[in-house]
Amino acid sequence: MNGNLRWLWFNLVYFRRPTWDTRVSPPELFRFLESHPAGSALDLGCGTGTNLITMASYGWQVTGIEYAWRAVQIARGRLKKAGIPGKVWAGDVTVMNQVRERFDLVLDMGCYHGIPLRRRAAYRTNLIRWLAPGGAYLLYAHCLAAGASVGISEAEMDAFSPDLRLRERQDGFENELRRSVWLRFERA
Repeated sequence: MNGNLRWLWFNLVYFRRPTWDTRVSPPELFRFLESHPAGSALDLGCGTGTNLITMASYGWQVTGIEYAWRAVQIARGRLKKAGIPGKVWAGDVTVMNQVRERFDLVLDMGCYHGIPLRRRAAYRTNLIRWLAPGGAYLLYAHCLAAGASVGISEAEMDAFSPDLRLRERQDGFENELRRSVWLRFERA
């Protein structure tokens, strides 16, 4: 799917509630928030802002980047209604230049694994630009399966080195069907 059709598809899907928009933050995020002091957080592919609201409830200053303009509108509305002074940027995380801050936590729940392979190196470059020294990067992704166009391979997990150190890995399944992985990296 070319870039324009992809963007249109993502915007149209948010006129309904996409299956991935559960409005529930995962237990892996709660465990992290409960065991780390609050700081600044960036959610890549923040969708409608569920995890931004969760992180803010733990005292984090939150910023999100989302590809689908419709989801950005919803996320901004949800933050405003909750009284959270976070920011939500509309854009592609592989070319986003407006975000200049450094963050103690960068969260990605399903953004990386959907980015076209040719743009993933640009994502990793931006990630390193945004993640503060000593900061944590939490990544949830589908594992690449034979014939699939979406997912992360073992080689790509290794591509986050040498800038990041893998601190934790949890393999699992989404809906008991698709292999998935939670990774927690720390900036060297």
